[in-house]
Amino acid sequence: TVIGGANLAGGMGTAFGAVVGAALIEVIRNSLGLLGINAFWQGTFIGGAILMAVLFDRLRNFRRNE
Repeated sequence: TVIGGANLAGGMGTAFGAVVGAALIEVIRNSLGLLGINAFWQGTFIGGAILMAVLFDRLRNFRRNE
């Protein structure tokens, strides 16, 4: 799963996982706003965090299936 409920390999995520993932993203976005980070860079940071989570999930699944 990537940041909560989304499963990249098919199947199902959980509603709780999706809520936790959305809350995590909003906490990060709010924190960046409080730090005075421009909205463009906030989106860039969140996108980068999601990409890193996807890469981590793919590597973890790859190693598990070897």
